[in-house]
Amino acid sequence: MDFLDKKHRTVLVAIAKEGYGGVSIDQLFTTLSPFLSRDSIVKLIEDLYFSQYVLVVRDSGEIRYIASKNVRNAMISLEFQRYRLTKFLESLKSLGSTQERPKPEEISNLVEKGLRIVSTGYIQLLSEVPELTIPEYTEMMELLSKELFGKLIQTLEKETSNDELEKLVELIGKYRGEKDAEVIKNLMSLTAKQNQSQSGSSKT
Repeated sequence: MDFLDKKHRTVLVAIAKEGYGGVSIDQLFTTLSPFLSRDSIVKLIEDLYFSQYVLVVRDSGEIRYIASKNVRNAMISLEFQRYRLTKFLESLKSLGSTQERPKPEEISNLVEKGLRIVSTGYIQLLSEVPELTIPEYTEMMELLSKELFGKLIQTLEKETSNDELEKLVELIGKYRGEKDAEVIKNLMSLTAKQNQSQSGSSKT
């Protein structure tokens, strides 16, 4: 599967968000000119038209660009998945904002729910114009990954064996560099000490 690049997706999403009424070229210039030149916008629209992602209609002498029905259907699915992810992130943030440290079971249940949302989201987005929706959805996932990472690091010591932790540090060193690996290792060590300290204080 060949995904649309960022420029084509940006223009196509801008057109699709105007719904079945479409958008004029002047409106697109206004919306997209901060990061795309006029010549680029025209060329990208041309590509999208000949790829049948965009329709061209004349309305009272004005030419308007309308995303195809398949693209608009795909945007419905994408926006719905964005809504589900947003609600999940709100749940994650509310859990982290409580004064008491969340229980490992609470975090595990929430992460499991998030993984279900993500997996079903990808499956549903594969049904229509995935070359547009999958990369757009993946960009949203980057934020989710950042939000989850801070929570998961707190439970690594309890949920992961020493062998797995060592393997994780090894992989981080291989793919992200020894500096990042050392940072993660120190975070794990600090988390383990905090857990031991809290465990000791709870017994006294």
